[in-house]
Amino acid sequence: MSLPERDDEVSLRHAESITEVLARIHSELEDIARRIDHNQAMIARSTWNIGAIDEDYVKAMQDADLSAQRIAGVAEFLRAIGDATHPHWRIDTTAATGTLKLTELIRSIGQAGLDIQAKDEDAAGDVDLF
Repeated sequence: MSLPERDDEVSLRHAESITEVLARIHSELEDIARRIDHNQAMIARSTWNIGAIDEDYVKAMQDADLSAQRIAGVAEFLRAIGDATHPHWRIDTTAATGTLKLTELIRSIGQAGLDIQAKDEDAAGDVDLF
């Protein structure tokens, strides 16, 4: 799989290694999985004595654990694809980066080297308090 041939010089100029793109996504997914695990442990430590008798609570805690495992699995899957990818395959992720709303996510997985700011972080829920 390689970047389709086209006359769009901008796309060619922004094309980057698919291996690098997949590595960034892999890293972000691993970080998300770690955060879920950490948060679940913190919540359980504070609430398990009371919540353990609630079947919905236990299911929610198990679901959080499964979500972390699934995200980590997808991360490893992408790493393996990246390892198998030809080093000359390139892709322009500018349009995909433009769909991201959170500045931190843009910086971690978005088009490498582009100075892009989030469009509307407040609407994206960058800091949701409940």
